[in-house]
Amino acid sequence: MCHPNRILDRKGRIIYGIGNFSLIAGLLLWRLVHPTAQIEKNWLDGVCGFLLGFYITVNLCVLRLGRRGRGPLEPKGTVPTETAPAPQP
Repeated sequence: MCHPNRILDRKGRIIYGIGNFSLIAGLLLWRLVHPTAQIEKNWLDGVCGFLLGFYITVNLCVLRLGRRGRGPLEPKGTVPTETAPAPQP
């Protein structure tokens, strides 16, 4: 997915970067860690699944909030600065 920088504020880009890191970590764990016992394989699958699920959740949240015109951590009642009406004199 491509999220233009104009719809993501600084906090959104940081959260998006954390999500991308969790994707990379989740995929590399299966390649780099070679468990021997079944319990280790189960833990590895659980951790990798959590990281991939976290990545999906972050992507959906950033995409949803970015399309609404707000950054991911702005309160609901705020108006973005680009669309805020000009003050009346």
